[in-house]
Formats: sequence, C-alpha cells, structure tokens
Amino acid sequence: DTAQSVKEKFGKKLYNALLKGEIPDLNKILDRDDITIMKRAIFSTQRHCLPPVTTHNMIDDGNDPILNTIRRIGLFNNRTDRVKVILHPEFLSSTSPLLPLDYEEFVRGCHLGVFPSYYEPWGYTPGRQFLHLTKVRSHFQFHLSSPFLCPSGIYIVDRRFRSPDESCNQLTQFLYGFCQQSRRQRIIQRNRTERLSDLLDWRYLGR
Repeated sequence: DTAQSVKEKFGKKLYNALLKGEIPDLNKILDRDDITIMKRAIFSTQRHCLPPVTTHNMIDDGNDPILNTIRRIGLFNNRTDRVKVILHPEFLSSTSPLLPLDYEEFVRGCHLGVFPSYYEPWGYTPGRQFLHLTKVRSHFQFHLSSPFLCPSGIYIVDRRFRSPDESCNQLTQFLYGFCQQSRRQRIIQRNRTERLSDLLDWRYLGR
C-alpha cells in the first residue's frame, strides 16, 4: 500500500513536470512525508528473529524428514548463509492467496529445477522446467537418453549404476558447475532446453 501510494504521487508530479517541458528534479519529487512513510514501511518489515524456512504451519513438524534435515545441517536462513531455504509444501496454484502462480508461471522465474528422487517412473515434471537436473531411474531420462545431457541444460544423475555416494557427488558437481556459469551461458542453455520441449509432446510419448 505504501509503495502504491508513493508511486501514484510520484507519477502525478513527474507527469506535471513533463507537461511543463521541464526535466524533473528527482530530489524534489519525493517530499519529506513520502520519505517518512517509506522509512516507516522499511522499519515495520524488519525482524529481529530469523525468517521461517517454510511457508506453512506443519503438522507434526518434529517428524518431517525435510525439516529435520534442514535443522540437522543448520540451514536457518541466517544473513551469512549462502544457501537460503523456502519450503512450500503445497501444490502451486493461481488461486493460492500466498503464492498465486501456476506451475508454468513459477518455473519461468527459476534458474534450475532439481528432481533427484526415485518416485514417478513415468513422471515428466522435469520436462516442464527450463533447466533441470533429474535421475537415471525416471522414464523421462530413458526417453531423452545420453545425447541430451548438460549442453542442452538437462543434467542426469546416475542413480541406477552408481552407489548413493557417487550419485551425491555427481549431483554436487552438476550444481557447482551450474553455479559457475555466466548469465549468458545460462540463457543459452535455457534456450536449448526450450527447443527440446517438442520431444516431450504426448504425440510422441504415447507411441
């Protein structure tokens, strides 16, 4: 509400200045009251405790395997943590009051999707990501096979012929290598992955 209010006042003053043929002085467009309101808004959002790692109140959170792992490795969203965690334990939907986005809209804002689990042998959720990392045991991997590995933005962890430790190391290497890429390299991979989407059309998958 604060941002909307200041934006409307800012827009009107900017519009009036341009109508007069003047280059607006940005230092004068925002008056003292606007600055005071913005400072209050900033102060009201500050917290003295750590932000939560989950968006929901979890039932029996003491036995939740994901939350227990987060506690065990100490990912509590400290300012100094290089990895921040937000657990959203619910399907994405545009009707959600918390995060009103469909899955396709949400993934467009993500750099990488990771799907290392064993379940869904016929799951094609990875194919709905732009850049993704999945596992050998899924039918998604069998369909694409080896010619579509890393250069196309699809990273496949071998969980069929490697030990759990080897698979974890491979996953770590993929993630580390991805983090070392430049923005341009990520964009190129993203475009390559998007061009592969036709291969996952049900016209071909159903054959």
